Amino acid sequence: MLYSQLSDRPAFAGTLQDIEERRYRLWLNAVSAVVIAALTFNFLLAVFNTNLFGISESHVILTELALIGCALLLAVSRNPALYVILALYLSYMAFILALRPELDLKAIRDFIIPIIFYFIGRKFQRIEDADRLIWTCTLIVLAIGFLEFLFLDLYTQIVDIFGYYVARGTLEIDDNFIEGSNLFVSSTRVGGRNFFDFLGQIRASSVFLEPVTMGNFGAFLCLWALFRKGMKHRLLLLVLAFVVIVLADARFGMFVCFFLFVAAGAAYLVPRFLWWCLPPLIVFALAVFGGLFPDLPWADNFIGRLIHASHLQQLITLDALFGLRPDVPFLADNGFAYSIVKCGIIGLLALWTLFVYAPSNDPQALHFKALAVVYISLLMTVSNSFYSIKLAALFWVAAGAADIMKSSAGSAQQQSVSAKPPPPHRANRSFWSTRDQNRQSLRARV
Repeated sequence: MLYSQLSDRPAFAGTLQDIEERRYRLWLNAVSAVVIAALTFNFLLAVFNTNLFGISESHVILTELALIGCALLLAVSRNPALYVILALYLSYMAFILALRPELDLKAIRDFIIPIIFYFIGRKFQRIEDADRLIWTCTLIVLAIGFLEFLFLDLYTQIVDIFGYYVARGTLEIDDNFIEGSNLFVSSTRVGGRNFFDFLGQIRASSVFLEPVTMGNFGAFLCLWALFRKGMKHRLLLLVLAFVVIVLADARFGMFVCFFLFVAAGAAYLVPRFLWWCLPPLIVFALAVFGGLFPDLPWADNFIGRLIHASHLQQLITLDALFGLRPDVPFLADNGFAYSIVKCGIIGLLALWTLFVYAPSNDPQALHFKALAVVYISLLMTVSNSFYSIKLAALFWVAAGAADIMKSSAGSAQQQSVSAKPPPPHRANRSFWSTRDQNRQSLRARV
């Protein structure tokens, strides 16, 4: 009672708003620190491995666990949806993993990252805060990328990328087919660049350490620029998206951008159910393609990658379809097959449905949803790189912020209503003003 009376007073209400704003700013700074750390921690570990001390797989795992734990604390709110979804997901995964002969914690990690970071994004109060976070990450990626591209000798003295991947157990020493290079195995385009041959054979990878994810990051910047029509310097972000793709010589990233432009025009024309159907349709098309052309040879192009992905998809057995068979071959080149084996078709469809039909505050959220569906579907067609926290943390925070954003018209109307002074109340009138009004009323009667 006392709190409600005090909060009605303008001075006290202003104090409460200042306190809430400071708390939100502190929370937002913590979110930015976690997302930027997720973006750059592999790069920093590679620097440490090159110059300070040896890095092992355990260092990478512990760092990711620390980042996910901090993100979970930042996602905590009074909204029960987060806890219900986490409880259902962990119960489902515990049931599946109990039926497997080996414990696969990576399966839990791959899908818990989208859940936690998405709900962090839903706590954003202004979509412009997501814009600033994306701009910060963009400048970091470009700064390190240009350092790598323009001063390669100095960069490789600071960061031994190939040595880092060997130290963490991802690659073997014999995997490096470029003699004398300590870049990632795909960082040198032996047959020549796809974009601007005069730039040389090196593909920049920046903080991602490998060019594939950098190309995916460039495609994400294109997605956000197409979605955020009212953002300042929107065209500049679109230009920088293609700069990132050219630095990484990511032909697939450019391919994704082309379809993002198509999806941007069809976002409001296609029903949401058809957007939901896009991944199952791609999986079905890959199965048909692999069945019709089982003997097509592999080639280093997009068609060759589709052939390889379709062959990997044919390795999924009935028990693997429901996530009950962990001893499947290497499926990282087909994100759909990898996801089905890790999570099972039931859990995968449930999580996908929750994302596509998540409630939103503005019709523009459907625009982002359409772009995100195309982006995820294309990336998952040829790899499982989308599960990397290097990019997934930023993407899912942006996805949550897009769903919770409010239209500028609605916000302006709400601000204009809240800016109007409250009507005077009888209890607030002074004794003298009441007496003067009574005298005037009496004179009018006479």
